[in-house]
Amino acid sequence: MKLTGLNHITINVKNLEESRAFYEEVFGLKKCGFIDMGDHTLTYYQLPQGVLLELIDYENKVPAGALSVTDTGIYRHLCLEADSLEELNRRCKDRGVSVSSEPAYVEKLGRYNMLLSDPNGVEIEVFLA
Repeated sequence: MKLTGLNHITINVKNLEESRAFYEEVFGLKKCGFIDMGDHTLTYYQLPQGVLLELIDYENKVPAGALSVTDTGIYRHLCLEADSLEELNRRCKDRGVSVSSEPAYVEKLGRYNMLLSDPNGVEIEVFLA
């Protein structure tokens, strides 16, 4: 057995409309699917290389507990690549998006990156492509 690719990344949303606006306006993603599963819905966005972003909106939401970036045994963040961190940073500022690390060169990584959070508190790292 060998892995042949990455299919999708899932985020359980607090508010579907806020999440949709974020991914459409900040990252310019296009909605490419919607499925009503009965007690929850699945909204899909196309990421590069055929990978999907899946936003799950449950009817009966259970708030998550507070997490720290140093907690172990948790999913930490996803990392995307973009052709302009300055443009992304401007979009974030225009929309009041939480940016925890402005675009900067990280010597040990040998790359430019920035860190921001989506409306669900999901951390997103973005590398300069």
